[in-house]
Amino acid sequence: MTAGILYYSDCRLDRRIAQTVRRQIARCAKGRPVVSVTLKPVAFGKNIVLPLERGQMTMFRQIRAGLEAIQTDIVFFCEHDVAYHPSHFEFVPPRDDVFYYNINVWRLRFLDGHAVRTDVCQQTSGLCARRSLLIQHYKKRIDALEVAGGYERHNGFEPGTNRWARQLDGIGAASWSAAFPNIDIRHHQNLTLSKWSPADYRNRRHAVGWQETDGAIPGWGTGAEIVERIKNDGF
Repeated sequence: MTAGILYYSDCRLDRRIAQTVRRQIARCAKGRPVVSVTLKPVAFGKNIVLPLERGQMTMFRQIRAGLEAIQTDIVFFCEHDVAYHPSHFEFVPPRDDVFYYNINVWRLRFLDGHAVRTDVCQQTSGLCARRSLLIQHYKKRIDALEVAGGYERHNGFEPGTNRWARQLDGIGAASWSAAFPNIDIRHHQNLTLSKWSPADYRNRRHAVGWQETDGAIPGWGTGAEIVERIKNDGF
């Protein structure tokens, strides 16, 4: 079974974060093809440029364009502000009809290196599934949202994880946990809101297993060390 990497970016974040993340993905790729879909030209993998405005619908269109271009059996999604550990890419989806999410993620505050995590972190940035399943979903998602007049919060981002998405194509989601965590870098231009307390969650079930630390994160060092390395030209 072949695996590829789909990277997407709006090209608006801190250059040091962007370059660090791309270098880390390149090290982890180990021969896997990389397709990047960006809003400005980027020298990374096979680059597709969509000259669109930043936003939720644009992100979905970027993902669809990348899925149509990549020619592998399974696809790992990679976002421009997540540092991926090599163990993330060791996963092989056990089923062809499920969306899988790596929930071993620490959210790192770039301001000071403080980090938090939960046990139920199903994010698009940790998605891996069959390419055919993903193409089917994103085509249906974009078509449905265009008919409805655009994205609304109840639509969510993650295939298979909420009522709207499951009704769209009848496909559910499952989780896995890589041996070492990914680092979701939270900065002032994230498309989604950052949550630094369990009280920030509208649905407290999403805060299950809440942890926070200023200490060492397995496989990476302390949050402050990670931030310092990014600021000084990356890993």
